[in-house]
Amino acid sequence: MNQQYWDRLAKNFADRVFEIAGGETNGALAATVKKLSRRYKTAGDFGCGAGGTTPLLATYFDEVIAIDYAKKLLRRAQKRVQTDNVRFLTADLSAKKPPAVTVDAAFCINALLHPNAKKRRRITETVYACTRRGGAALVVAPALESYLRTYQVLVACRVAQGQGRKKAVRSVAPLAQKEVHSLVEGIVDVGGTPTKHYMHDELVQQLADAGFAVATVARVEFPWSEVLDDLPQDLQKFRPWDWLAVASK
Repeated sequence: MNQQYWDRLAKNFADRVFEIAGGETNGALAATVKKLSRRYKTAGDFGCGAGGTTPLLATYFDEVIAIDYAKKLLRRAQKRVQTDNVRFLTADLSAKKPPAVTVDAAFCINALLHPNAKKRRRITETVYACTRRGGAALVVAPALESYLRTYQVLVACRVAQGQGRKKAVRSVAPLAQKEVHSLVEGIVDVGGTPTKHYMHDELVQQLADAGFAVATVARVEFPWSEVLDDLPQDLQKFRPWDWLAVASK
């Protein structure tokens, strides 16, 4: 994987990659992590980034291995998480040879974002290879359905402000055309970076192709403020979400 890609990402990481562990509104991720910790003892934080999820894992698991390829992000994670049960490893998760790591429970939280399909496939295969037989994986990935729903909500917001619906649709359409790089591939703009988003069945298929048996797929919800400003309260009932898949090996 191109390390420069991730080091560039580190410059504006907070704007480009939302840290779902600290911002979820329905508690789905935290509850699932806690549940898995009752059965498993060691955890791998694959693509840990700046350590957004690592503290949560360190709270519940006896041992955590946090892995990332961007040295700048890994240094941030090390400063952020200074507990005895966490060790950090620099590794290219998209390389043909996986790192010499084996964990009971693998966590891949918004790390399957690269616009290149081959790199995403290899990362998924690495996570599988590093999960022990009988272990589990928890994967969080951006939902394409949620992203596209944002444009519909934006139209509804403008209609609520008094704009005619046809005019509102026409005004939002150019924004969607600019930000959606490839609807077929699910590549959209996030903070100026082409970012992979997944449909429900697509994520299940990707995990299955790597060898995992997907047990459940749920939603990790987060505030509308992460994607739209000043949204009327009556339009905030259904929140945006990421997919949360739990699978076994």
